[in-house]
Amino acid sequence: MNMKQVASFRYDTSFSTSSQGFTVSSTATNPSNTAQYKLQKSVDNSNSETIHGKYSVFTIADWFLQKGDMTHKKLQKLCYYAQAWTYALKGFRLADTDFQAWVHGPVSPVLYDRFKNFGYETIHLNRQSVPHIEDSDLQILEDVWDTYGDKTGNALEALSHKELPWINARRGYLPGESCSAVIKPEDMRAFYLSIHGE
Repeated sequence: MNMKQVASFRYDTSFSTSSQGFTVSSTATNPSNTAQYKLQKSVDNSNSETIHGKYSVFTIADWFLQKGDMTHKKLQKLCYYAQAWTYALKGFRLADTDFQAWVHGPVSPVLYDRFKNFGYETIHLNRQSVPHIEDSDLQILEDVWDTYGDKTGNALEALSHKELPWINARRGYLPGESCSAVIKPEDMRAFYLSIHGE
């Protein structure tokens, strides 16, 4: 797929965060056949089914952390947008995770578990290995970075709260209420296709 597609829109949001740093080591997995990751209904993370994706969510997270230091919140949102735009533009699951509609926006529970000890502090990556990602998928990641990478985690949280996939998943929940509802891939695909090229 020919892409400069994600970077075609910009958002006017500005918030600031400050923090001090830590170091995280990275591991990457190799991709395999894209056909087996075609758009499917979400799997509830509370059951024992395995969620398949073309890459480990940690590989996608490591790629974004290679771009620069950031908070856990920002990392979650960048991984979410990479997943959502891949559903929209390529029709498959990029990472082996679902995103849930938490109070502060979309969150991958397994990614949360990996980085929760950082709290609101900045994650610094020990840049010694480069995750292996196919060129066709790198283009989406680069476009997501170009579109969202200059924003803070708070700005990306505010943006996600205005978008239908997160809103739909939280229907019936109060604003500050804990929620583990999965943001549906079909909602991501429909919404991001609808704003593509605006």
